[in-house]
Amino acid sequence: MRQFKSVSMGVIMIILSLAASSQAAEMKVGIIDFQEVVEKSQPGQKIEAELKKEGERMEAELTKDKDELTALKEKLEREAMVMSREAREEKEIEFRVKARNLQEKEKQYRNQFIGKQRQEVDKLRTVVLEIAQELGKKEGFTLVLSKVGVLYHDASVDLTDKVVQLLNQRMAGK
Repeated sequence: MRQFKSVSMGVIMIILSLAASSQAAEMKVGIIDFQEVVEKSQPGQKIEAELKKEGERMEAELTKDKDELTALKEKLEREAMVMSREAREEKEIEFRVKARNLQEKEKQYRNQFIGKQRQEVDKLRTVVLEIAQELGKKEGFTLVLSKVGVLYHDASVDLTDKVVQLLNQRMAGK
């Protein structure tokens, strides 16, 4: 990933230096902050709310399972002295199986959540990319960059608010 970023930055620097050295055309650059687009746009806020709701549901279910496991452990510890050896071993096996199942469920939920998050953000990123390309062509930008990796830019080249507005319009009702 770092190599890709450094290569990308190198290519951008070469393009910028070539464009600066050529007197043929004036260069117009725009910057878009994708994270800000997600935070400010209605579709981004909707995704965040859905993910939060899903995460809370998963967390509540896992908490319930953990409480049941804790209760089973406490019961096992309380009754261990009065249980037969076979009954105690059976309860210990039951506890270990439930503990393992809980770990698997946590892992499965984490993977599901991350997968859904990536899927939703990728859908949004695709639409933002389309909007950025259309906006770049329409307004005559030579180059439109993501804010990631940009150390400084003048506020006049920031297209984020325009992209948020266009994204809200395009995704209204979806």
